[in-house]
Amino acid sequence: VTGTAWPHGIFPGLVAAGIGVLISEVEAIDSVVRDRVRFMGHPYPFQLYAFLVGFLIVFRTNFAYSRYWEGRSTIAQMATKWLDGCCMAVSFDAPGDVNFPYLEGTGDSERTRQRTKNGAMSHDTFVKELVHLFSLMHALALQHLRGDDDLNNLRGFSVNCGEIRSDGSTMNVFTSLPESPKHNVKPRLVPMAGHKRAKYEEIYRAQALAIVGDLRPEERYALETDGRGQTIPTEARVTMVESWIMRRLIARQKHEACDMGVTSAPILSRLYQVISDGFIGFGQASKITDTPFPFPYQNLLHLFLWTYVFTIPFVMNAWLMEPILRFTLTFLAVWCYFSLQEVGNNLEDPYIPYDPNELALMHCQHSFNARLLSFMPVPSLQGKEGVRAAVWDNAHGGASESSAPPPSGAPTLPSRPRKDAKQDSAGDPGSAQETKLIMPVKGNGESKAASAGAQGGETVPATVQPVAPDSSQDFRTLMSIHLQELAAMHARYMQTIEVLERAIRQHSSTGGGPGTGNAVAPGMII
Repeated sequence: VTGTAWPHGIFPGLVAAGIGVLISEVEAIDSVVRDRVRFMGHPYPFQLYAFLVGFLIVFRTNFAYSRYWEGRSTIAQMATKWLDGCCMAVSFDAPGDVNFPYLEGTGDSERTRQRTKNGAMSHDTFVKELVHLFSLMHALALQHLRGDDDLNNLRGFSVNCGEIRSDGSTMNVFTSLPESPKHNVKPRLVPMAGHKRAKYEEIYRAQALAIVGDLRPEERYALETDGRGQTIPTEARVTMVESWIMRRLIARQKHEACDMGVTSAPILSRLYQVISDGFIGFGQASKITDTPFPFPYQNLLHLFLWTYVFTIPFVMNAWLMEPILRFTLTFLAVWCYFSLQEVGNNLEDPYIPYDPNELALMHCQHSFNARLLSFMPVPSLQGKEGVRAAVWDNAHGGASESSAPPPSGAPTLPSRPRKDAKQDSAGDPGSAQETKLIMPVKGNGESKAASAGAQGGETVPATVQPVAPDSSQDFRTLMSIHLQELAAMHARYMQTIEVLERAIRQHSSTGGGPGTGNAVAPGMII
C-alpha cells in the first residue's frame, strides 16, 4: 500500500459507516430518519451539497496534477539547457586539427594534458573543473526545490581516467559513475499531521545527491554562510555557482590562450545564452516550490469533507432499509471522496520526497551526471592510415566496396570513372582522341600539359588526373585538387558552347535561315 491513496479514505469511511450503524440501532432516531414526510421527502437538497464537494475535489486534483507535470517539465528544461551549455564549452575548448574530425576528446592525447601557451591549465583539467561546477549547480538547484539546505547531503565521487580497448581501438574516457540510486527509502517514521511520514532530515540524508568531484573546502565556505555568518539561502547558492561558471568561462576565453579564445563571438555567445535559458527553467520550478496550494481552499475543502462524513449517514438511512446496504454505501461514498482528496495532496508538492509518488530527484541528478560525463570521450582514429581513410571517405561521400582508401605512400588518388575512348569518339565527332591534362599540385614539380583537339587546332580539356598528397600534406592540398578539377570541367563546358555556336552559324550560312524553318533560337544553345 506504499504510495497509494486509497488507505487514507478508510478511516473517514468507517466513521461515517459507524454513524449509520448507530442510527440504525437507536430505534427512536431511526424512526424519525425513515419518516419521509417529517424528515426528508427527497434527497435533492443533499445532492446539491454532494455535487459541490465533488466538484471542488476534482478541480483541486486537476490543479495538483498540473503543478506536478509543470514541475517535471521545468526541471527537464533546466537540465537540458545547462547540458547544452556544458557541451558547448567543452567543444569550444577542445584542441584538434584536420586529422581529428571530432576534435580531441578528454584524455585522448598528450596535447589535451598539456598546459596552454601561457601556462594555463590543460584542456583535461578545465573540462573536469567545468563538469564539476555544472553538476554542483544542478544538485544545489534540486536541493532548493526540495527544501534541503544541508551541504552534507551532497556527496562527490571521483572521476578517474580509464582506458577502454575494443576491436583494436583505444579510447580514453572518464568513467566511474556511481550506481543508480534508489528512490523509495524507508527511514524512521514519526507521526505527522495524522499520517505516518518520515522526517525530512532523515530522508535527505538517505537521498543524498551525487556530484562530479568532491565539494572543495573553499566552495563549501563560500556556499554555507555570508560575511556576517548568516546561512545563505538555497536559491542564492545556485546563482552563486552560476556566476562562478560565467567567470570561469570568461577567464578561459580572455586570459588562458586556449582554443576557446579563437571561437567567433557570435557562436560563443550562444554558450552564455543557453546557460541563462536554464535559469528560466529553474525560476519556473522555484515558483512551484515557493507558491503552495492556497490554504483557504485546502482548509475549506477539508471542512466540507468532514461535514459530508457526518451528514451522509442520515441520508443513506432515510432511503435505504437494509442495514448491510446502509453500511456499505455509506462507507464507499466517503471513502471515494477522501481518496481523491489524498491524490491531490500527493501531487501538489512534486519535489518534497516524503512520498514515493514525488519526483525522483536523485535519479534526475544521476542522469544529469551521466550526460555530463558523456561529453568527454570521442571516437579516436588509430594512426595516420585511419586519418587518411576518414579524410578520403568524407571527400568522396563515404567508402564503398569498390573503392578503398589509398594506402600509405600511394602516388595518386583513384581517378573518377570515365567513358571509354571509343564511346567518346562515337558520341562526339569533334573529339577524335582522348586528351589528358595534368594540373600542378602544391609541393611537386609537375607542369600543366594539354594536347590539341582534332578539329581547328582547338584545345579540348580532358579529365584531370591529380597527384595525390603524400602523408605530409594536409586537407588544404586535397581541397585544391578538387578546385582544379572543377576549373577544368568549367573550361570544357565553355569550349563545348563555342563549338555548338560555330556549328549553328555554319548551319545557318548553308541554308538553314529563318525562312527554312530550321533556325535555332539563341536560347536553345544552353
